[in-house]
Amino acid sequence: MSHNTIREILIFLLLAGSSWAVLNKPNIEELTDGSVLYSVVHPSVNDKFISRVVIAPNSKVTLNITNVSTEVSFYIAQIHTYQYNVTLSYTKDYLNDVSNNSVFGSNIGLFVRPGSTITTELYLKNDNVHSVDAIFVAIPYNMNAPIPGGCNMEFNTEIAPYSNVTLQNTIVVVDVQPPSTPINKNQRADCRHNPVEVEFYQMFLTERDFSIDSYFIAITNMLTVSDIEQNGWKVVSSEVLTPVRRLFGAYIGTGSVYVAVARYGKNSAAYVPGFSYACSPLLDPDSCNILYEIFPRFICAGCFFLGLYSFYACYDTLCNKLIPTFFTGTVFGYIAAVSFMDNAEISAIISIGLLVGLCDVIFWLLFITTQSCMDTAMKGINLGFFVMCVTYICLPASSDIGANNWFLASMCLMVFIIITFITFVSGSIIPAITHVIFSTYMMILPLDYLIGSSLKYTIINVIRRLTVSNYDMAVVQPPVQGKDITLIVFWVCLALFRVLRNFSHFGSLNGYSNLE
Repeated sequence: MSHNTIREILIFLLLAGSSWAVLNKPNIEELTDGSVLYSVVHPSVNDKFISRVVIAPNSKVTLNITNVSTEVSFYIAQIHTYQYNVTLSYTKDYLNDVSNNSVFGSNIGLFVRPGSTITTELYLKNDNVHSVDAIFVAIPYNMNAPIPGGCNMEFNTEIAPYSNVTLQNTIVVVDVQPPSTPINKNQRADCRHNPVEVEFYQMFLTERDFSIDSYFIAITNMLTVSDIEQNGWKVVSSEVLTPVRRLFGAYIGTGSVYVAVARYGKNSAAYVPGFSYACSPLLDPDSCNILYEIFPRFICAGCFFLGLYSFYACYDTLCNKLIPTFFTGTVFGYIAAVSFMDNAEISAIISIGLLVGLCDVIFWLLFITTQSCMDTAMKGINLGFFVMCVTYICLPASSDIGANNWFLASMCLMVFIIITFITFVSGSIIPAITHVIFSTYMMILPLDYLIGSSLKYTIINVIRRLTVSNYDMAVVQPPVQGKDITLIVFWVCLALFRVLRNFSHFGSLNGYSNLE
């Protein structure tokens, strides 16, 4: 599904070195009201200071940054917390208010230029009634580096090196502010004719991994430009979005780090990484369960047993046609229900989808004969729809292709024509292959929901593409990790086993023709 599969599988093995040593020190510093955290920006530019802390409830903390090298033109001070929001401010006076001197969130940062004094003070406030796990980070840059968010026009602070990550109806929206050219004594930042380019990168965590350590390890390994290039995968620029915005498909329960990089010639600087699970595992655990209602779980179990029965017991032409038809009709019915019933309960939408799938089957039984053109067309629709779903999710990581409606329509028409033509020529081979694909997928789909992998998005992404506004501009590739590969291998083995059973049942390759 993604050309970065191997990277995503091995990513935490690659990240377990320096980050693990930093984040798992036994002496995690506890910050209470009035505490002072001393931070040292190392003399080496492009180095990073990281400190793991726990912030006490309802406390205000002073952050002292000292020993800054003379080579450092500016640095970005960052706070990354697990789930809870905190406030980071330039001054004490603005800790209680939303202002142009402070920023509020869970992945936040401020642009700081070293002053004439040895120590720079920033201020941190935890308004929550719970202790908050966090890491404090300082990333220094030299005078040739561009300024992330230096041409800010929308965010609160004058310079905004942080990102705004929001979840909007199955889409994760990531916004940053435009960067500026380097700022030094002889040159002001250029925002009118801005030559600084912005690139976006993404990195997935392991599916269904909500541990604090995994979260902090992921953030730590997407802080500097070299870290980002090594551990993330680049999101191709989009012609349909502004350079400072990207849309991503939301994969519930799979953490993802989003970060932008400003590039100016040979120099670059990283924005503060953003993060999303597409749910709230700590504040609202139910939001991370896709099937949290009884009825969808019942339907999911029914899907498995229907697929299992079809897999072992169906060898006649009627079964080969009706199972794929019922599945495809249910999906089409679900799409129609979502399109016309935006605020309906999920149980009602699923019920309508099942009803449409059943009506599709009844229509076939009553009105379509085996040798008719309509029968052949329906066979082409079933397999063509599935091939289209797989093709869509395997598109290159560019939102431009997915956003091209004419391209998708042409692709669907081409797939339908090719499969329909093959069906006319080959008789029952296409229905038999279609039956194998759908019956095994119906067995795999509930297992996918159970273990939290991503094969379900083969169908879900197409449903979203047709029903969710702006999903055509989203990057849709889900992660392909150990769970996904295991299910794919199991799926292939099931399909091969069914094919061999067909050959054994009918005695030869010509047995497929006997299904008529």
